[in-house]
This record gives sequence, structure tokens and C-alpha cells, in this order.
Amino acid sequence: MRRFCRAGTPPARFAGRGRTASDGKDGVALIDLGELRDESASGAPSRRPRPVGRPLRIVLVLALVLAVSSGAGPAPGRVAAVVPGSSAADAFLAGDRLYVAQPAEGVTGGSRDLLAYRLPDRATAAPQRPAPLWRVPALSSGRIWQVQLAGGAVLLSAASFDGTDAGETIVFDADTGRARWRQPGFARLDAAGRLLVETVGMDGPGTVRSVDPATGRTLWSLPVPPEGAQYRLRDGVIEQLVLITAGGAVAVHDAGTGALLRRADLPTAGQHVHVVGDLLLVVRRPAALVTAYELDGLRRRWEASLPPLMVYLHPCGDLLCVAGEPGGIQALDPATGRVQWTGERLTGVLPGRSSPLLALTPAGAGADRIVVLDMATGRELADLGAWQLVPARAVDERAVGVRPVPGGLLVAELNAATGRARGHDVLRGASGDCQIGGDALVCRRRDGGFGVWRLRD
Repeated sequence: MRRFCRAGTPPARFAGRGRTASDGKDGVALIDLGELRDESASGAPSRRPRPVGRPLRIVLVLALVLAVSSGAGPAPGRVAAVVPGSSAADAFLAGDRLYVAQPAEGVTGGSRDLLAYRLPDRATAAPQRPAPLWRVPALSSGRIWQVQLAGGAVLLSAASFDGTDAGETIVFDADTGRARWRQPGFARLDAAGRLLVETVGMDGPGTVRSVDPATGRTLWSLPVPPEGAQYRLRDGVIEQLVLITAGGAVAVHDAGTGALLRRADLPTAGQHVHVVGDLLLVVRRPAALVTAYELDGLRRRWEASLPPLMVYLHPCGDLLCVAGEPGGIQALDPATGRVQWTGERLTGVLPGRSSPLLALTPAGAGADRIVVLDMATGRELADLGAWQLVPARAVDERAVGVRPVPGGLLVAELNAATGRARGHDVLRGASGDCQIGGDALVCRRRDGGFGVWRLRD
């Protein structure tokens, strides 16, 4: 709420159109009251005599405004809901549902139930409090780390708290919550509906299986070295699996059939290997060199020097971004390995698909300063301010940030194309731990439950 005033001046009146404020228990709209105009700023006070009938006219006008307002009905609400939870519960957005995994009632030992709630789809004056569509036992121990939808099924991935097991994949019927099947391994569901379940070998080889999401039937299976499998994706679809042994043998398989496409012995033994886009990147330490091989032919494409303390590599638009520790980003041309630009103050770049890009610089207090970069040059185009970025499920999700304000969180959409942070709302009672899916935002509330809000366009 913006207010403009000057110290040491008499009370001023609002200029411009008046607008009403909405302050509910779980949300407050951001209302612009206009500027405050100081009538004494021009010099001596007005000497016009006050009309005798003015107080009566003011009363009549106020009465008319109140009558018109009451006849117009209540102020429009927002599309929001509150669901119960606890500090030990986790929430997941998937499709048009919110799934909450929380400790089973009356049971000790780490058992967890899964509850399904329908996302709010209509505006109400107060947040809705929906009843769960279903509640089913999900885990006897461990933690759920991912919930996805596969047709009419809810696919759940779980692991032990310390990460020492091979993980588990459980599938429930989306309408009833009835358990369909469960298998060991971590699930990867791509945009085409293809499900791959990988069992990491702790003391030996594991497996990767192509599984029918509806039945759990294995379509094909491959042994996986202890180093695990890496995946080549295009537009969210897994196209190829890359298996690399400790001895340096690299095998590329078709993700649809499991068929071997190509194989080669490369100098990968003892090195860090990453699959990024259409490249197999071999990072040699402490030499700080990266060698790029084409996945299509396993031919060497280029070699380049890296920052001394390289942390990770990922695509950023059409470039390859290399992040260092404690900060700094190099953007490489993936065709040649040449450095396009360097951002010494940057701590990260969001993996956007086009220019301009969103990048992060330190801001303190658990937040990042979000800036807009020209992808080709790295030049800073705009500063969007300090925000805590909300995790998203996909690269093409809208970028959303939150920041603490009295009583809750301010949420804004961070738009690289316009170079602006567009404020959406103040989420009353929200404390953080937010995530976004489509146009829905879920955050943990201070009472331990969860709030769900639909973002306005």
C-alpha cells in the first residue's frame, strides 16, 4: 500500500480516485490509494468561507456511496484454499490436485499417508477449506520426494531419509487412491508419458527399466553400472540413455526401445561426466578442463578451460553455462567451447530457452537479487530486486519470486521479456517453502498447514 506524505505538514486528502481495500484472514490485496496531496504546499491557507450546508451534504454523499456499495455486492474474492498439515508434512502440485504426504494418524515409526485435494477453481471471499478426495497409506518409512501424473495414475517416488536405499516407485489410481503397483527404483516420467525406473546399485550393477505406468509391466530392461545412467532430453522427452562404466566405456541407448545406438571407449575413467543437451562433457580435475563429445557419434568436438572451482554445467538458452564456487558464471558456445561472456558476480542463471535470461546475484537474508541478462553478451538489462525464487517443475514454468512482508509473503512474477517484477498478491499466513505448478502456487503456512493460490494473469 503506497502512501506519500511530507513531514511537518497538516493532514492531507487523497487525490485521484478512491479504491477500496480488501483485508481478509488469509489474504490482502495490494491496493494503490493514490498520492496524498498537500493543500497547504502552495503557501497561505485558503480563506474561502465554509458553506453552512457543507457538513450535511457530506453526510448525504457518504450515505449514497454506502448504499451503492452495499447494492453492488461483496468485493470480489480470490481463488485460494487452505489445507491442514504439519511441520513434518510435504506438499506436491500435480495436474489439478494438491497431494499432501503427512505422518499417519496414531502410528509411530515414520509411516506416511498420501492425501489428495482438488485445487480451488473459483473465487471466494475467504479461502476454501476442501475435504480430501481420498487418503491412503503410502509409506512405512522414508520420505516422498516427487509426485507426478501419468494418465489416470498418481506416480509417487520415495526414498529413505538418509538416501541409503534403492528408492521406491508407487502408483495409485488418481480417482480412488487405490494402490495399483509398487516397485523398487526411482521413477523418471517424461513429457511423452514414458516411464523409466532406475535402481541404483549400491554394491554392484543396478537396472533401468521401461515400465507401463498403468500396469507396472516391464517393457525392456538394461543393466546399469554403479555410476548410474544419464539421460538426453529434448523438450521434456527422454530420447537416449547414456551408460558409462568405471573403465571408460560409453554406451548410448534408445530410450524408447532400449536398443544400443553406439558405443565407444573414452577417457572418462575417474572423471566427472555430464550429459548436457547433445553433448557428453568430461571434466578433468584438478586440471580444470572440459572435453565435449557429440552424443550422436561420440566424436570429440572441443576442449576448454574451466573456472578452477567449477560446480556444475547446464544449458542457459542456446549457451552452456558453467558455474564456479563461490560464484561466477562462464557462458560457452556449445558448438566451439569458446567463452561468450563471463559474469563474475553471478551465482546462477535460470535455464531459460530464449533471450533474455534471468540470473541471480547475492542479496543476503536468504534471497537473491534477480537480474535480466542479454543471452548473447551477458549484459545486464534490468534489475528486478531481491526475491526468493520459487522452485518450478519444468523449464517453461513462469518464474515466480516471494519476499517476506508483515503478515505473510509478497509474490511476484519475474518477467525477463518485460524486465519487470509484477506483484500478484500478499499471501497472508504464508511462511515459505513454496512451489509452483502451472498457475497454482502452494506455500507452507505458519500454522503448519498449506495455502494454495491461483496466480492472476
